[in-house]
Amino acid sequence: MESHVAGNGTCDLAGGRMLEMAGGKPPHPVLQALGCQLWSLSLPVAELGLGYTSEETVIFRYCAGSCSRGARTQHGLTLARLRGQGRAHGGPCCRPTRYTDVTFLDDRHRWQRLPQLSAAACGCGG
Repeated sequence: MESHVAGNGTCDLAGGRMLEMAGGKPPHPVLQALGCQLWSLSLPVAELGLGYTSEETVIFRYCAGSCSRGARTQHGLTLARLRGQGRAHGGPCCRPTRYTDVTFLDDRHRWQRLPQLSAAACGCGG
């Protein structure tokens, strides 16, 4: 079960926009309109793609959304100025600023802990 509908995109380092991933769909229009935020998916452990076998379902949190070009730090102000002069490239990207571990019971009845699997907070960087 999804708590938000999100597209399959990645940050465009040349412009800070969401881009279509190879073979994926373009970003969902709702996602493009929203700012950087935490999204959640309820996934079977096998769908994590990490090689674990389990009937368990875990909550996977990730960051997605747009980042305004408004600079909030000295670094951001300087980078925005350099971009305006064509001397620097890229834009702010939505990404995790903090992570959390995820724990589940595998098919052999052993607890597995996956360090820093899920995002806990999001922010715009770059």
